[in-house]
Amino acid sequence: MSFWDALLGRTRVPPARTEPLFALSTAIITLESELGWQPGGRAGVVLRPGEDSFFTATQEETEELVTLAAREMEGRLESKKDEYGYRWLIFADRDWEDLVALAHMAGQNFKEKGAGDRLLAAVFKLQKKAQVLYLIFSYKRGAYYPFIPVDEQKKKRDNAGEMRLAALMEKELPWEKDMTRWYPLWGCPV
Repeated sequence: MSFWDALLGRTRVPPARTEPLFALSTAIITLESELGWQPGGRAGVVLRPGEDSFFTATQEETEELVTLAAREMEGRLESKKDEYGYRWLIFADRDWEDLVALAHMAGQNFKEKGAGDRLLAAVFKLQKKAQVLYLIFSYKRGAYYPFIPVDEQKKKRDNAGEMRLAALMEKELPWEKDMTRWYPLWGCPV
């Protein structure tokens, strides 16, 4: 932070990091074989809302690019706004590596176009019987954290299961060390 930024109360947003997404390509082996979590066939990228023409043009270009790539991979893209006003790019594909590639492609395009500060998180859905796990990647922190919802209405989550998963997978993925940053995504559309 520069002297002028401090004086004027401005903060700088760290640049979005997309490269750690590829760690999921190998981590899925451990998640499946040792921990029993199976890919849920869905992933998403959540964006901070923007109403300016620059953001709108970047979003439209990214959606077109990712839609074409998803068709080639026999997947699909859905774009929606959630109840809080955040924009979601949601990918559906049976192939885990395709989901990782689509999430990376979307994030990388926003970053290259100068809208990387709009990237909040990439979310990957996994399942084990009736349980759901969301692996959440924070673009700003360059790290993952787990979210295992137990009861959406009562806003209960499996904290012990999340900590156990992070401990078992810490050599596979870059984990967020500060657990106060393990934000739940209640009502996650992925």
